[in-house]
Amino acid sequence: MRKPIRSSMFALVALILAASLTLAGCGGGGNNGKSSGEGNSGGNTAATNDAKESEPKGERITLKVELFDRNNTPAGEPPITDNFMTQYIQKNFGDPNNIDVEFVTVPRAEEVDKLNVLMASGSAPDIVFTYNKPTVQNYVKSGGLTDLGPLIDQHGPNLKKVLEPSLPYGKFDGKQYTLPALRVIQAQTTTFIRKDWLDQLNLPLPETTEQFVDAMRAFKEKDPGKTGGKVIPYSYIDVFHMMPLVNSFWKWDEITDKDLYSVPRWLQPGSKEGYRLLNQMYNEGLIDPDFALSDDFSQAFAQQVVNSVAGAGTPNTNEPVYNGYYGNLKTNNPDAVLEAIDPFSTPDGKHPKPVYDPTGAYIMIPATSKNAEAAVKYLNWMADPNNILVLQNGEEGVSYEMSEDGLPLLLNTPEAQNLLYNYYDYCIILNGKYISTEDPNKNIAANAFDPDFKDFTVKSIQVGTNDGYTLPRVDIAVDAEIKYAKILEDFEKEMLAKIVTAKADQFDKVYDQKVEEYMAMGGTAVMEGKQAAYDEFYKK
Repeated sequence: MRKPIRSSMFALVALILAASLTLAGCGGGGNNGKSSGEGNSGGNTAATNDAKESEPKGERITLKVELFDRNNTPAGEPPITDNFMTQYIQKNFGDPNNIDVEFVTVPRAEEVDKLNVLMASGSAPDIVFTYNKPTVQNYVKSGGLTDLGPLIDQHGPNLKKVLEPSLPYGKFDGKQYTLPALRVIQAQTTTFIRKDWLDQLNLPLPETTEQFVDAMRAFKEKDPGKTGGKVIPYSYIDVFHMMPLVNSFWKWDEITDKDLYSVPRWLQPGSKEGYRLLNQMYNEGLIDPDFALSDDFSQAFAQQVVNSVAGAGTPNTNEPVYNGYYGNLKTNNPDAVLEAIDPFSTPDGKHPKPVYDPTGAYIMIPATSKNAEAAVKYLNWMADPNNILVLQNGEEGVSYEMSEDGLPLLLNTPEAQNLLYNYYDYCIILNGKYISTEDPNKNIAANAFDPDFKDFTVKSIQVGTNDGYTLPRVDIAVDAEIKYAKILEDFEKEMLAKIVTAKADQFDKVYDQKVEEYMAMGGTAVMEGKQAAYDEFYKK
């Protein structure tokens, strides 16, 4: 009998704390761009073998690779399809293998819709990816993906080593249809607050949901940032990033693992009260009044932080550092301080929040691709430690330097920031900075790559994993989920907007009505299908 696991992440937190000690000893200096004692561990042999195989021969081919367009290229920088990263890939993989690597851009906010069109028309790139599991299951069921197992066995020794924890999540119907990227850090979201504003008001860091709301009221009433009435106490409001707040209202003793997997968030016991609080905060003017107008992956919150109008938010863990807006805030206001906090609490003092499985994007090769072997070779080349180092950190001396402990440390320069603003989209097999297959401490420490924000990053990971939970793993495709997932996901955005902005005396009516609509348009079918899949997967 399989046992469902609801992770608490305590082991990971211990690693993070150990990593902070490792970082404390980091100094300057370098060692030719290699990690101490392991720079080419497992890499030289693979590189040598690849070199023997990769002498240009035969007809030159074009390998097309999907690339997210996040619409965030710094002013004056080259396009994302022709920059330092793409040039490095072409020079070090493409040219030696007689391959032209062509990047096909897909808007990040529309990636599922665009990918579906490309797949349906048979014009998808040779390498595609998505974070959306129902989309993957749909491609599997329709026969749209290449079985990667034999190709990985033949051409993927580096992939097997680096992606060992995530590879099992890419199997469907017993076949390796996807390569799930390895998620180095499993924290999803972390709440941040302007500590310098709290200090001005002589307020402590909030440790409970009630204290957090009180702090937001103080930001609104007293405007410590001197915004002239433009203050947005709490921002970054969407379904995904509100889960830590809503989770603090769930009645966890009533929720089984089966419920956690199958029941929609809107029906979990206690959810309604969590959304009621958001409605109350909206009606008090404590959250972004224009949150419903923001597109997915918009830069609105980053701009609010940089312009010192946002008092708090719950973005992706460490996003203020890796997207650069904490650094830009400090440039504008050297006295500004963002502090990672864990305020949303249950009555018994827990801080439950969702965390990720050890997987990032699902990387796939469409069945229509004629270059599957070259695609796997490219991904395997990417998994070589030397190439990971460059693709995640850029050029030594320009964007990073190596510490004595073998960790790449980001240089705090405009050149470094402009080179690395989208590094994660070129090393797609990894989600998070990665150094070692043998030492997880180094990987966690590497994610505190900016020495100016080392402590901030370590704490953001710590609180982002505290009392974290993952959904039980069920790899049986649910037909209803495949059919309705995108429809329901889009409707949830409308639900949140209507529920949060409702007049206080209309909240219950609006909430119940929207949940009823959600269930009628596919929510019930998905819930029942997931319940059946759970029972089958965990059958006695």
